[in-house]
Amino acid sequence: MKKINFGKEFLCRRSNNIHYALGKKYYCCSLDKDSLEIAYAFHVESKIIVDATQAFFKLFKYNAEDLGEFSIYDIVVAEVEEINANINRMVNHSLTEIPLRQYQSKDGQLLFISSSFKVAQLGSEQYLIATLQDVTEMQQMRNRLRLASQVFEHTSDGILVTDVNGIIQFVNPAFVKNTGYSMDEIIGKTPKILRSGRHEDEFYREMWRSLHTEGMWRGQINNKRKNGEIYSEWVVIDAVKNELGKVTMYCGIFRDLSERMRYEEKIRFHAYHDGLTGLPNRILFYEKINQYIAVAKRYNHMMAVMYVDLDGFKHVNDTLGHDKGDLLLSAVALRLKECVRESDFVARLGGDEFTLIMPEVTKKQDVELVAAKITNQLNQTFELLECSVRISTSVGVSIYPTDGEDVDSLIKEADNAMYQAKASGKNAYRFADDA
Repeated sequence: MKKINFGKEFLCRRSNNIHYALGKKYYCCSLDKDSLEIAYAFHVESKIIVDATQAFFKLFKYNAEDLGEFSIYDIVVAEVEEINANINRMVNHSLTEIPLRQYQSKDGQLLFISSSFKVAQLGSEQYLIATLQDVTEMQQMRNRLRLASQVFEHTSDGILVTDVNGIIQFVNPAFVKNTGYSMDEIIGKTPKILRSGRHEDEFYREMWRSLHTEGMWRGQINNKRKNGEIYSEWVVIDAVKNELGKVTMYCGIFRDLSERMRYEEKIRFHAYHDGLTGLPNRILFYEKINQYIAVAKRYNHMMAVMYVDLDGFKHVNDTLGHDKGDLLLSAVALRLKECVRESDFVARLGGDEFTLIMPEVTKKQDVELVAAKITNQLNQTFELLECSVRISTSVGVSIYPTDGEDVDSLIKEADNAMYQAKASGKNAYRFADDA
C-alpha cells in the first residue's frame, strides 16, 4: 500500500503519548474539508478519528468538535478483532479496498459503505485515510430485490406475471406445482390455459373491466390443472404501472383453496352427520324434511316419513359391550341404505333410533314394500367380529299430506305408529292411519 509522507507543516503535537495532527482540536489539515468526497483519517495505533470532510460529518451526523472524541470502533459495525485484522492488512499487506461494510452514524442509523484506504506517514506515526462511497440506497434496493426473489421462489402461493396483452412472462415454482404445467408449457401462453369452463364469459369480461378501471381484481375462481382437476383459488391481480402511469404488466397471486375447502367440507360433514355411522344427523334431518315438504306442497305429491327403532339393542349393548353395540349400529345403517332408493334419505337421530324420508311416492303400497323390506333385513343375523347377533325392528310410518302437512305432525304420527308396532309384538311396521 502506498504511504504518504507529510511535510513539517503537518507535524502533530503530542498528547498522552498519542499524536494528533495540527488544527482545531487536534485534527489534520491534510483533508480538503470542502471536498464532496466522504473521507476521514484515523490514527492507526489509537484508532481515533482525527480528520474528516464536511461530507463525512453530514452523512455520519458528527461535527468538527467531535474529532478526537470518537474512534473507528464507533462507526464501523463489526467485532473489534475483525476491525483490527483489517487495519493490519491495510498497513502491512496492501489491502486497499473493502467493497461493502456496514457503518453506523452518530444517531445509530445503519449505512452501507464501500471504502478505499491509503496509509499516511506523519513522522513516526501512521494514519489511514479512508474514502467512502455511500451505497445504502443501492444495497437496500438489492436487499429488497433479494427478498422479493426469495418470496417469489419460496412462497406457497402461485405467482404469475403477464405483459399488457396477457401473455405470461414469468411464473414461480409454486405456480408450476399447483397447476402441473412446467415453465416451458406455461410461459408464452395466456391464463386462458387454466380455464375450467365453470365461469361464463361475462365473469372474465368483468375481471378485465375491473383491471382497466380500478387497476386490480380480487375474487375466487375455479381453475383447471393440467391433469384436468378443477380446483378453487383466491386470486389477486394488480395492474403494474410505470412512472408515467402506463400499465406495463399484470401480476397475479393465486392461493389454492383446495386444502381449506376440504377442511371446511370435513367440518361441515361432522356438523351434519353422525360420527359413528356417517349418516345424516338430527340437524340435517330437520333441514331436509322441511325442504321435502316444501317440494311436495309445490308439486302436489305424497311423501313418507319412517321412524325405525331397534328391538333388543339395549340387551346387545349391556351383554356384549358398547364396542359391539357400535358395530351393530353401523351395520344397521348400511342395511337401511340398501333398503331404500338413492333418492331417499336415511338419518340417525341418536341411540338406536333411525329415520327415513321417501321424498316422493305415488301410492301407499310403495312405502309398505320398503317398510316390509326393512323389518325383514334387520331381522337377519349380524356378524360382529366373530360374534353373531340377531335383533328385530319396529317401524312407524306417516304419509304427507294424509297424516299431516307440517314437520311436527308427520314426526309425531310416525313416532306414535312406531310405538304401536312395538306394542303389537315388535318386528313389525305400522302406518299412522292404521294405528
